[in-house]
Amino acid sequence: MRQSQERDTSGLTGPERIKLKLDLERERSVALGELKNAETSARAAEAESEPMDAAELAREQGDGALFVARTREHLHDVEDAIAKIAEGRYGLSERSGRPIGYDRLAAVPWARFAIDEE
Repeated sequence: MRQSQERDTSGLTGPERIKLKLDLERERSVALGELKNAETSARAAEAESEPMDAAELAREQGDGALFVARTREHLHDVEDAIAKIAEGRYGLSERSGRPIGYDRLAAVPWARFAIDEE
């Protein structure tokens, strides 16, 4: 068996781990871009001169705050997964310590638990 096809404690091969790390880094870039765009949009909305009723403004601000909170939480999950790769803990369930499985990680690279533990 070639070295690149050997599996680590999480059951992942070297190429699988590399692909998942690239997926996570891409996901982090997307999340950071979304946060930057949300910040830019919020500033632009504040500068608009058109009158807006208070209810509409409050709804838009609430929607924006919810989006930013969800995106920050997602970014935290992605960055945590990237840190786990560096620490050698990636691909293992936080609940049981069992391997999460490549198929699940390919679908959700920031997964914290095996599919049967959700």
